[in-house]
Amino acid sequence: MAEEKDSLFDKAKVAVRSTVVDEELDTELNDLILAARADLKIFGLVDKANSNDNVLITQAVLLYVKANWGYDNPDAERFGALYQQLKDKLSVSTQYLQGADYEVG
Repeated sequence: MAEEKDSLFDKAKVAVRSTVVDEELDTELNDLILAARADLKIFGLVDKANSNDNVLITQAVLLYVKANWGYDNPDAERFGALYQQLKDKLSVSTQYLQGADYEVG
């Protein structure tokens, strides 16, 4: 993988139950993590989305990855709904919102 792996890469690899060593699949998995972080950023969860010490943010990223991993994922809809529910809860909590300093960028 030419780019640096996200700090949640190893956890995501376990979450999707991947034991395959494949650079292209690893890149796809890393891209899903980055997409999850970007999606959380849209909802004003910028600082927290880049913090790996928060279990709820980590769980949200992993749910996003699990919902979007693979083509024939029978649990994709369920994981997607769980991700959306958790994101919705986080986005209305003052503990997780960045607040007035939020910038789209």
